[in-house]
Amino acid sequence: MSPAPRPPGFWMHEISGELAPAIMRYLDAAESLSVRDIRLIRAYLVQWINSPVWDENPGLGDAGRAELQELRRAAARIDSRQGIDQWIEVATDWGIDPL
Repeated sequence: MSPAPRPPGFWMHEISGELAPAIMRYLDAAESLSVRDIRLIRAYLVQWINSPVWDENPGLGDAGRAELQELRRAAARIDSRQGIDQWIEVATDWGIDPL
């Protein structure tokens, strides 16, 4: 029996000191995001969705696996606040909430 996959790292536990302020700016819809903020958030979302824990869902099925792969591809293409918004909306509909 193989060990359970590690869950994705949560943004509040990230130690560089850069991601949390970027997430806080994102959560404050009145604040604008820099290109660096978007890159940091995208990298976070990519590591989150690429965690193997999501593959362990026994009810996933072939269609679900295809949707998960698309969600992973979509995370890598995020390039704006709107892209983050859209991605998070789809992810939370899936029951995956990285924030």
